[in-house]
Amino acid sequence: MRRRNSKDIVTVRGRIDAVFYAGPRFSAGRLVTVSGDEIQFAGRLFAREHEPVVLTGRWVTHPKYGRQLEVEAMEYDLELDIDGLAHYLANHPDIKGIGPVKAKLIAERFGRDFDRVITEEPETVAEAARLPLEAVHRLRDEWSKTKEINKAITWLAAFGLTHHQVTSLVKKLGNNVLGMLREDPYLIVREVRGFGFKRVDKIARKMGTPKEEPARIRAGILYCMNEALDQGDCWVEYEELVDRANTLLVMDVLDSRERIERALDALIDAEALSCTAHGGRFLVARPDIRRMEEDLAGMLREGGRPNPHFSGKDDPAGLVDRIAPDLNEGQRDAVLAALSHAVTLISGGAGSGKTFTVSAITNIYEEHGLHVILAAPTGKAAKRLEEVVGRPASTIHRLLGFDGKDFARGPEDPIDADVVVVDEVSMVDVPLAWHLFRTIDPARTAVVLVGDHNQLPPVGPGNLLRDLIQTGAAPTVILDKVVRQAGVLKENSTAVLRGEVRKTSEPEASGRRAWYLVDQFTDQWDAQRFLLELFESVLRERLGFDLVSDVQVLTPTHKGPLGTRALNEELQRLIQKKLWGVDAPVPKPGRRPKFLVHDKVIQTRNNYDLGVMNGAMGIVTHVGRDGSLVVEFDGMPVEIEAGSPNLQDLQLAYALTIHKAQGSEFPCAIVVVHKAHAFMHHRNLFYTGVTRAKETAVVIGDRWGITNCARKRHLDERKTFLSLLLAEAAENGTP
Repeated sequence: MRRRNSKDIVTVRGRIDAVFYAGPRFSAGRLVTVSGDEIQFAGRLFAREHEPVVLTGRWVTHPKYGRQLEVEAMEYDLELDIDGLAHYLANHPDIKGIGPVKAKLIAERFGRDFDRVITEEPETVAEAARLPLEAVHRLRDEWSKTKEINKAITWLAAFGLTHHQVTSLVKKLGNNVLGMLREDPYLIVREVRGFGFKRVDKIARKMGTPKEEPARIRAGILYCMNEALDQGDCWVEYEELVDRANTLLVMDVLDSRERIERALDALIDAEALSCTAHGGRFLVARPDIRRMEEDLAGMLREGGRPNPHFSGKDDPAGLVDRIAPDLNEGQRDAVLAALSHAVTLISGGAGSGKTFTVSAITNIYEEHGLHVILAAPTGKAAKRLEEVVGRPASTIHRLLGFDGKDFARGPEDPIDADVVVVDEVSMVDVPLAWHLFRTIDPARTAVVLVGDHNQLPPVGPGNLLRDLIQTGAAPTVILDKVVRQAGVLKENSTAVLRGEVRKTSEPEASGRRAWYLVDQFTDQWDAQRFLLELFESVLRERLGFDLVSDVQVLTPTHKGPLGTRALNEELQRLIQKKLWGVDAPVPKPGRRPKFLVHDKVIQTRNNYDLGVMNGAMGIVTHVGRDGSLVVEFDGMPVEIEAGSPNLQDLQLAYALTIHKAQGSEFPCAIVVVHKAHAFMHHRNLFYTGVTRAKETAVVIGDRWGITNCARKRHLDERKTFLSLLLAEAAENGTP
C-alpha cells in the first residue's frame, strides 16, 4: 500500500451531480467541478444531489471504480446568510460588545464578503460598526477558530437557535449537518439533548418540510411516546397513541390517521417501538422500558424467597426483642419481615418511625457480622439517611458506578453486600430499579425497600412502590401509626392525608410554631407580596432562621407569580440586597437571572465530570468577569467555565417545585397552595410539600385552594407493565 503524507491532500470545489450511495457516515457519487470536470468521490460525508460543496481528501485508484477522490472532510460551499450572520454575531457568548443593532449593521454592510474583510481588513469592520479595534481583533480570532464550519453555523443560526444549540449540532453531526438536516431535520430530536419535537418542527416547517412528510410523522409518534414516559406512563394503547399523534401533527389530509398507523406499524416492525397484546388491548411501548419491566417482574416475583442469612434460625422474634426492644408492633413486624424474606417493602407516612426501623435492621445485621449498604435515589436523601441511621449511605447511581453514560456494575459484578437498604423508594423509576436489581445476587443479598406511598411518584416512568403494594408481589409492612414523639408538625402533615388542614399551632418554647396556616390570599400577587415580607422582616428577625440555608420555598409549578421562576427572581433581588447590599440586575425578558455570589443554586442533571448529582444544592462563591462560576456543594468547590453547557444545568434554588424537593428536608419549608394551581392539586402533593419541613411548615395560599387540595384524592393510575405482570402472576398463583 502506498504511503501517504499531507502533500497528498487536495481540495475540490463543485456541485454534486449524482449520488450512487448516501448514508449518515459514508457516501459515494459524482461531482462536477467549477471548471466543468467530472470526478468520482467516496468517503466520510453525507451527500445529496445538487449540493454545492468543498471536498478535501486524496486521489486513490479503486480496483473496481478507478480513479476517485477519497473524501476525508466536506463543507458546504454556501454564501453566508446575512440574517444568520447577524444572529451569530449578536448571540455568540465569546463575542463581547456586539449587540443586535451592530451585528445587523455588520452583516448588511459586509454580508458575503465578511469572511475576507474580517480576516484581511479588520479595521474596516471597526470603523463601520464604531467598535474598538481590539474588540474586532477578538471577533476575528473567534471567527477563525471555527472558520471551516462558520457557514454551516450561520445558516443554522438564522433559524433562531442559540449558539450552544448550533455548536452542539455541528459537534455531534459534523460539517455534514446541513445535508443531514435537509434529508431528515427530525434527527435533531434523536441526536442532541435539549431539542424537543415542537422546536425542531418549527425549523423543519420553515425549511419547507411538508406536514405529511413520513419523517415528520415518525418523529411525532416518537415524541408522543416519550411525552407519555415523561408523564410517568410506560405504555400507551395503540389507538390512543394514534389519536395523540394526530392531534400533534395537524396534517391537512383526510387520511391522516391511516398515514400515522402506517408509520407506527413501520416503527414497530423496525423495533423502534414494541407492541404487545394484553387483555384485549394493544399496548405500545419503548422496547427498552418494556424489557426492563419484564425483567423486574421476574426478579420481584422471587421476593418471597427465604432470607439468605436469617431463615431457619431459632427464635428470630426473640432476636428482634433483644436487640431492638423499643419497637412498636408495626415496626417489629417490619423488622421480622426484613429478616425472613429476600425482598421486603416497608412503607409509612411522616412520623411512622421508618428510619428507626431501618436502624434496628442495620443493628441486627451488623451484630451478626453481615455487611449492610444504605442507599437512596438522591444525594440529599442519602445524606439524610446517613445522618439518622449513623452509617455511611450513597446514591443508587454512585453505588452502581454510574459515570454519566453507563453503569459499571451489572450481573457480572454484583453489589458486595449481605443486605441493601434503599430509602425513598417512591422516587425510584423503572430504569433505576432495573439497574439496581440486576446487580443484586439473590443467593447472597437481601433487599429492604423503604418509602412513603403517600408521597409523589417518581419523575421518571413507572410506579415501583405503589405497584408492589397494590399487587402484593413482595412481603410488605405498612407503618400506619404516627409515633407519639413525632410532634405537632408530623401529626398535622399526616392529617392532610385525611383531607384535614389544621390551623396554626400553639407557640413552642423557642417562640416558633411548628405549623403556620395563612389562607386569606385569593389574589396571587397578594400571596407573593406576603411571602416576600416574610423574608424581609419575619423569618430571620422573629423566627431566627437563616434565609439561605434554613428556609426553602416550595410550589407546584414553574409559571405564574407563585411559580419558581418569578419567586426565584424576586427572592434573589430581596436576599442579595438585604444580606449583602447587592442590587441584582433585572433579567431580560425570556432570559434567566444572572448568578451572583452567595446565590443558592441547584443542579438539575447528574454530572459525573464535575462530580455533582441531580438535586445537589450549593452556594455560588465566585463569579468571574467572563461569566465563569465557582459553586460550593457540601463543602466542595466546583468550577464551571463560562459558556459551558454545565451552566444550563444550574438554576436558582430559593424556590423549588415540590417534586424537585422530594428526598430533602429543610428546617423551614414555605409551601404555596393556591387555587391558581388547582389543576395540579391533590393531597399527596400537599403532603409531600409539608413533610419537607424538619421544624416549621408555613402554608400560604387561599382557603378554597388549600381546602380543595387536601380533599382531592389523587389516584395515580400510571400505566406500567410491572403492575400488569405482577397482578397476573398473583392471580395465577405464580411464585
